[in-house]
Amino acid sequence: MAQLRAKSSKRAEERQAWKFQLVQLMYERGYERDVILELFRVIDWMIRLPDVLERQFLESVYQLEESKKMPYVTSAERFGIEKGMQQGMQQGMQQGEAAIMLRLMARKYGVDVVAAYRERIEKADADTLLEWSERLLFAEKIEDIFH
Repeated sequence: MAQLRAKSSKRAEERQAWKFQLVQLMYERGYERDVILELFRVIDWMIRLPDVLERQFLESVYQLEESKKMPYVTSAERFGIEKGMQQGMQQGMQQGEAAIMLRLMARKYGVDVVAAYRERIEKADADTLLEWSERLLFAEKIEDIFH
């Protein structure tokens, strides 16, 4: 059901509503804690939300748990979920920054030249990528970016 809803919902707000409804159904059907946690992970993996909506969703889940007196997701697990989401966002942004830098370098120096630097760029942290991208603006030779 999560997969079908994720594919059929174009708007993030609609996905958020479906995600909450699926979690709510698990509580209403009286699933055991371990089952709810495992299904929660699957639903969370299949129905991705922007950070703001994900936080709203989690807050709704916390309220649902409190109203039903069923804290299936402990505060430590909540912290882990939120930390995992933040790390995933940071990794996604870093991959995006690396992809943009590679594309700009390919435009400026050619695809063949960029291939030699691909692995180094993909492994770089966000601060290094930012520094290199600033150098890219004024570099005459590709080596000037990485000095």
